[in-house]
Amino acid sequence: MNILYIDPVHGISGDMMISALIDAGCPFAVLRDVLSKLPVPVPHIEPETRVRGALAGIYVKIAESVVHLEVREMEAIIRGLATEERVRRDALAMLDIMVEAESKVHGVPREEIHLHELSHVDTLIDVVCVARAVAYFGIDEVYCGTVPHGRGFIRIAHGVLPNPPPATVEILKGFSQKFLDEEMELTTPTGAAIVRHYAGESRPAPAFSVTTTGCGFGTVETAFPNVLRVFIGERATTCADEEVWVLEADMDDAEPEYLGAIADRIRAGGALDVLYFPVYMKKGRPGVRFSVTAPSSLVDGLVAAVLRETTTFGLRMRRDLRSVLRREESVVETSFGRVRVKKGYDRTGTLVKSHIEFEDVKRIADERNLPYRGVLESLKKEL
Repeated sequence: MNILYIDPVHGISGDMMISALIDAGCPFAVLRDVLSKLPVPVPHIEPETRVRGALAGIYVKIAESVVHLEVREMEAIIRGLATEERVRRDALAMLDIMVEAESKVHGVPREEIHLHELSHVDTLIDVVCVARAVAYFGIDEVYCGTVPHGRGFIRIAHGVLPNPPPATVEILKGFSQKFLDEEMELTTPTGAAIVRHYAGESRPAPAFSVTTTGCGFGTVETAFPNVLRVFIGERATTCADEEVWVLEADMDDAEPEYLGAIADRIRAGGALDVLYFPVYMKKGRPGVRFSVTAPSSLVDGLVAAVLRETTTFGLRMRRDLRSVLRREESVVETSFGRVRVKKGYDRTGTLVKSHIEFEDVKRIADERNLPYRGVLESLKKEL
């Protein structure tokens, strides 16, 4: 599994990301080829090797251009671009993130939005080149470090705006961010859209072996290196399919009659599984261990739910790995009527097991006053 880790040391923008990916090993010829297929005049672009302090990297120099495009024009160009479907999909997604954010912060319907600075052909170049470079490396998962912002104000076509601009703030909601004492725009809306689309959320990167790195420089010289770094490598292949969190609390004062209802409520809140079982606590007192398996995206909410619903004053948290079969559910006609059957497939697509839905077995047995086990065995013979 190929991993890309984005380290926005001193910001992230479209051209910095392109520069870093070129420095990491994406041939500029690959990007030049996809740009040659754009049906609009593309300014001259030249990657330059630069050294700032102890760092060597790439700075992509883009010539001036007066070409501006409406959102619908950029969308049409990307959809018609003769390249991989993955590249088109990613480029459109990044553009859509920017358009939605601008629409929301300016209170303008999406179809009426005008991107001003982001309508420049440079935006089209950024999303297409980043998408093509990510595809070149065959990246499967993307992670991003804390995103930095500057302070003060910036001047754009809308006028003077606080830094970071509202669209960037909107795009990065939920991400880990920090604010530096720099009067400059460190993270642009395009850079924010790259992070949002590829990384999806703030989460720690897994251990992986780094095979190549790249440094991309910005245009501004500051006391700190205006650089973005990328790390590309491989994650060890295991039988695990996903990372989850396990939340556990031990209680010796939990009211037993409420535990089932609490477990149901927490499952309904998105938990993958909820268990509770007896344990012996200090002084030999009997207690219960309440264990919740949670997807990474819902950890905070489920932690709050456990603390709110149970008697515990704290809980343990740990990351864990989970391996799951791909599930498919179908409805099958039987002599008892329609029943649902759940099937599980492994990574090769081989059927590993099938399971008749218990609620359907129960319904049939109750309606016909038959033993549950007898109905289940009869259905297994038919299926």
